[in-house]
Amino acid sequence: MSEQLVFDFTLPTVQTPAVRLPPHPLPEVSAPAEDTFIYSGSSAKCAEFFKMFDRLAAESNRALHTVFDDFCLMGRCIVHNFGMQEPLLARYMPKYEQCRTEYFERAKYYKQPQIILILNMLKALSELLAWQPDDYLSRYFGQTRLDKHFHGQFFTPVHICEFMAAITFGDGLSPEKPYVKVAEPACGSGAMIIGLVRHLQKQGLNNLGGKLLIMATDIDQLCVNMAYLQLGILGLSVRITHGNTLTNEAWDAFDTPNLQINNCLRYFK
Repeated sequence: MSEQLVFDFTLPTVQTPAVRLPPHPLPEVSAPAEDTFIYSGSSAKCAEFFKMFDRLAAESNRALHTVFDDFCLMGRCIVHNFGMQEPLLARYMPKYEQCRTEYFERAKYYKQPQIILILNMLKALSELLAWQPDDYLSRYFGQTRLDKHFHGQFFTPVHICEFMAAITFGDGLSPEKPYVKVAEPACGSGAMIIGLVRHLQKQGLNNLGGKLLIMATDIDQLCVNMAYLQLGILGLSVRITHGNTLTNEAWDAFDTPNLQINNCLRYFK
C-alpha cells in the first residue's frame, strides 16, 4: 500500500522572484458584473482561495466561469501527472499524454504569471483540504452562481453528506477487510466521498488511500474535474469515470495518483 501523497505545486523551471505580479487591489477589468461575489460565511483561508479566482479572471481577461472551468481541468491534469515516472508511465502513458495535451490546450490562454497563480491556487486548495476536508470547489461554484453558465447543478452540502456517511458506515470500517470498496454513481464534485472522509477521520481513521477503493462516476465533465482534483489531493484511491451510470456508458476515466501507485503495487485485488 502506498503512503498518502503530499503535493508540492511548484514550477522548478520558473524563477518566481523574477515575476512581478500586479499589486492589490487589482484594477476592475474583464469579469462580468453578474459574476461579482461578496465573500462571507467562510474562513479567512477559504476566502483568500476564493478571491484568487477573481484575480485570475482579472489578469487573464476571461470570464469567471471560464477560469473556473480552466482551473479545474488544468488542476486535474497537473494532479494526474504529478511525479509520474516509471513504472507508472509504462502503465499510464496514453492517459499521461492525454492530460499533457489537455493541459497545454488550456494553458495557452494564460501568461506565465497567471500559470504561477494557478499553481498557487492549487497549493491553497491543498492546504485547505489538509486543514479541513470540505467541498470547497462546489461552495465557490454555488456562491458565485456559476450554475447559470453550466447545467444548473446543485451540489449537496458536505455536512449532509457527512451525516449520510455516518448512517451508512456507523463506527467506521470493518477491521476484517484490508480495504472497503465504495461506489458513487453520481459523484458531482466529490462531496459524498469528502463527507465519508470527514466521518472516518472523526472515528480516528486517517491515511485512507489504502483503506478505501472508490469508483466514482459523473455525466458532467466539469464535475469529473472538480471531483478528481479534490479527491486526488486528499490522497484517496479513486477511479473517476466520465460516463452515464444509468445507461452504463463510459467515455473516459482517470485514476488518482494514489490509485495509480496502488495499482502498480497490485495492492487492490
